[in-house]
Amino acid sequence: MAKHAEQESFSGWRMAALLFVVLNVVLGVNFGSYGALVGAIETEFGTSRALASAGSSVLTLSMGLLSPFAGALMSRFPIKLLMMAGALASAAGYLLIAHVHSVYAMLACYGLLIGPGFCLVGIIPCTNIVSNWFVSGRGKAIGLMNMPFGNMVMPLAAAALVQMAGVRTTFLFFGVLMASLVPLLLLLVDHPARVGQRAKGAVSGVVASHIAVAKVAPGMLLRMPALWIMTLGVGILSAAGLVMVTHLAVLATSRGLDLGSASMLLAALGMAGLAGAPLFGWMADRIGGAKAFAILSLAQIPPWLGLIVAGANFPLLLLLAFGIGLCCNGILTLFGTLTAEWMGRERVGIAMGMSYLLQVPLIFGAAPLAGLLFDASGSYDLAIYLHVGSFVLIGLVFLLYRPVRGDDAEMADMTMIKEEIS
Repeated sequence: MAKHAEQESFSGWRMAALLFVVLNVVLGVNFGSYGALVGAIETEFGTSRALASAGSSVLTLSMGLLSPFAGALMSRFPIKLLMMAGALASAAGYLLIAHVHSVYAMLACYGLLIGPGFCLVGIIPCTNIVSNWFVSGRGKAIGLMNMPFGNMVMPLAAAALVQMAGVRTTFLFFGVLMASLVPLLLLLVDHPARVGQRAKGAVSGVVASHIAVAKVAPGMLLRMPALWIMTLGVGILSAAGLVMVTHLAVLATSRGLDLGSASMLLAALGMAGLAGAPLFGWMADRIGGAKAFAILSLAQIPPWLGLIVAGANFPLLLLLAFGIGLCCNGILTLFGTLTAEWMGRERVGIAMGMSYLLQVPLIFGAAPLAGLLFDASGSYDLAIYLHVGSFVLIGLVFLLYRPVRGDDAEMADMTMIKEEIS
């Protein structure tokens, strides 16, 4: 009876649902919509296509460089308050962009306000909170949270708003939308112990009367082989996903397809995430994050190779894009679950932050390298073969590698549980 009552009062799924809304707004505004704004930014600011399209790159660079600091802050201050600060910083950035007249000022807003704000309200804190609430069912919860509705809806909304009211009004709308997350975040409980509950699947015992905070130095994490293995795998797979998002449309148009058909391939890539994120989360709960990552990596080989032989066959390209998107959209889910498994759930924030910093060269270099290989050879075949080879390597590494006991989650989680019970 007591167990049933505890299950009835468990708030973890409500927190996951709330974070689903928050994360989809944040990702949709900051990343999903940007491609729809590039042409309007170019015209409004009288700048080049390169500078007009640089906002998302500046945001990504800022996020990568600042993520370790954001992760460290989450081990010292309530994550809920940090997320509110991040939402307000991003809102301020967009409201300022609506009034500046230089593209460099716009990029400064992305680098100094929107990027840091994203660090505090985006993927890392959301994954951290879900990991606080779930030991069992963690992959499922993170997968559901990462379903990319925002990346599907926001580009359409942004394109329509730009046409109706202009790009400055669109930026104002983004600022208001980010600020509107603050009242929603007031409902957030960032740790079950704050409301006298335990994480789902945590060892039974006395519920914590305080929040245990792990004081983990970045240097300690950098000495863990598990962090480097995870970073290498996630970075290479994420880089491949970025290559696909950046080059799939031009691959299609270079083979004679019209822009509308090429855009449908990108839509299929995104829509597949509605299935991919929860699918790989479910898989991680059953076989572990590392094995699920191995399957994700190896499963990409057939559709990537298929791009070489598909030619201009649109139905086949559509099917291949969906298959690739199914895997690409599971990466964030497995990144969160594997971080909690290998590093311990109380280290999720700082470990993901350090990992994002280390991934910056891989993620930044992948799309330009694919472009260079295309310029040199006249096709994307070399880039495809390069990524297929990396999928084989990463798949085998995740199948064979297991963290050394004491370096990773088992000892960390046991320490946290003892602190919570004492």
